[in-house]
Amino acid sequence: MDLVSPCHGVRATASSEDSLLERLRALTAVTGTIVSHTSAAVLWGFPLPAALERLVIIHLTSLPGRRSVRRKGVVGHQHALESEEITAGRRLVCTSPLRTWFDLAGILGLDDLVIAGDFLLRRRNPLASLPLLDAYLAGKKGNPGYRRALQARSLMRAGTDSPKETELRLLLLRHGLPEPGINVPMFDETGRWIQDPDLSYEEQKIAIQYDGGHHATPAQRRSDIFRDEDARDAGWRVVVLTQWHLTPFAPGMEPSAVTRVRAALMERGWNPASATVPKGAQGP
Repeated sequence: MDLVSPCHGVRATASSEDSLLERLRALTAVTGTIVSHTSAAVLWGFPLPAALERLVIIHLTSLPGRRSVRRKGVVGHQHALESEEITAGRRLVCTSPLRTWFDLAGILGLDDLVIAGDFLLRRRNPLASLPLLDAYLAGKKGNPGYRRALQARSLMRAGTDSPKETELRLLLLRHGLPEPGINVPMFDETGRWIQDPDLSYEEQKIAIQYDGGHHATPAQRRSDIFRDEDARDAGWRVVVLTQWHLTPFAPGMEPSAVTRVRAALMERGWNPASATVPKGAQGP
């Protein structure tokens, strides 16, 4: 896929260059503003709810001394941004990954903010680290969005590979299941690496794999079968889940993903009476 880099480190599809990027470049050139909020999130690649990804509203931030932009299809903001909160590229100036995520705290629900936060700390090519995030939040105490951001931080984990890993992890926690490990390497008794399951419970030797759409291809299916056979040969219980398992059959029903993982845990000796839901995992 052909890619362009509107800001340093930002990757956007070339097809968006003729629409969003060109519109942003024209607006910022005229107004002297900084691309921010969900508009910056799209540039950085943050996963957003589908409804927000489809919005054509643009968010622009003006620094003190400049009036907020008032234009059709634009939401203008005014903030005193620190220099490290601004990322300048060859095409655009936008808010930094940390500032962009913090601004999302005033827009997204808790789960979506945690998903965006895990993307910030993802395993490959992370945009920030936990120490940097914690230091940043320490300087935002009392600012709008701080409490929501702090609540999300308590549920964020580094090292994920996809938003669905985070969604599934939060789902399990909210239903009283213990917190699983994330992409923890699995080895057989000889020390040979088998796989890094999406989520896992090492004590009970349970591996949880979320299979998205790309797992439906014949080549990927063969790879998945061999992957899981090796895990089972090493004594692991493998639970394979899809989006179908994450969605309840009807309002108020427990998602089958929770039912299946709980059953696997209990088969391996886990006692639900000892379970506690982590602080902040109960919801907004």
